[in-house]
Amino acid sequence: MMKKFFVFGNIGKMSEVPKSGGQSSARRVIKGLEDMGYEMEPIVRRRCVMEGKLIHFLETQSFAIIDLGKIIKHLLFGNRKCSAFLMLTYGGKLAPYELIITWVVRMLGYKSVTYMKGGQFMDFYNRGSKFYRWIVKKNMDMQTQVWFEGTPSLDIVKRISNAHLVYYPNYVVEENIANVVSERPKDRINLCYFGRVTPEKNVDVVIKAFDMLCKKYDDVFLTIIGGSGFSKEYVKDIDAMIDNSPYKSHIVRKGLTPFAEIKEIMQSQHFFVFPSKERCEGHSNSLNEAMAQGLVPIVSDYHFNRAIVGDDRMIVDGYDPQAYADKIIQIRENYDLKKLSIEMRDRVKTAFSYNVVNKRIYEELKKI
Repeated sequence: MMKKFFVFGNIGKMSEVPKSGGQSSARRVIKGLEDMGYEMEPIVRRRCVMEGKLIHFLETQSFAIIDLGKIIKHLLFGNRKCSAFLMLTYGGKLAPYELIITWVVRMLGYKSVTYMKGGQFMDFYNRGSKFYRWIVKKNMDMQTQVWFEGTPSLDIVKRISNAHLVYYPNYVVEENIANVVSERPKDRINLCYFGRVTPEKNVDVVIKAFDMLCKKYDDVFLTIIGGSGFSKEYVKDIDAMIDNSPYKSHIVRKGLTPFAEIKEIMQSQHFFVFPSKERCEGHSNSLNEAMAQGLVPIVSDYHFNRAIVGDDRMIVDGYDPQAYADKIIQIRENYDLKKLSIEMRDRVKTAFSYNVVNKRIYEELKKI
């Protein structure tokens, strides 16, 4: 009977606050498996931070060698019969290196599980060479199980491999799912965005769409919450856009904010505007959490967003601010916002809650 996972991925130092949604999601996986009774031994993947193609390449290669050494050190004297190796990956440029890791893990006598997180795997695979696709297939075929954060990625591998595939979406703990969807203000419409403020998240699109809405309505308000340690210039640009907006008196801007406070703010918000094009975007924490509190999401048709929302009325093709404004107008004027709010909360509750997801994963783990 399996009792332990050696888990390798971008986890970050467990004693520190997560530096990205990916790290938060990875730790949520670890916590979920611990709650099921498994012992977890993290092996932290070194994170590349250098800029410039050549130096980034050299950093990647050196870190790959160091990380492989760490993996071997952890596994060499472990209990093969009762343990498995879990690799959290995004299926990108490091695919050849990850195939080597899988080969080493299997040679050492361990069962291997890969968790394909994020959505960039689809981009790499769809435009990848025959060699890249061969690497992916070879790696999948060697796995005991392959977990997928999104069904679009799972559908790709289903066509090429006979591996045991498992849908393991990001989830929200029950305490962060609204028991009763709160009554929103009826004399105004509140839009919000919370998450990292980076160019890939297209926060500028949110502000531009808001400005367009304000030309039609005088009761629209916007709250933007978040900061970024990696895109300080973009944060300055966003703050300048707000200062220069003719409707800045209708905008609330907050930096890094505790989730308890964000959760309180969400009780009065109608729409969560999310035009993300983040290349690693998978099952977004922010999108999950907003829907769990009954916000109506207006999202880009990117990676897993459509599959998460499960309602094409809320999907926007592309990143034109006018398209986001038009979508909000359409929903405001033609649909019952309270009904949509309850539907979004219920979708998270029935498909992406801690209990629902982990109960199913627990049954899958019995097959290893």
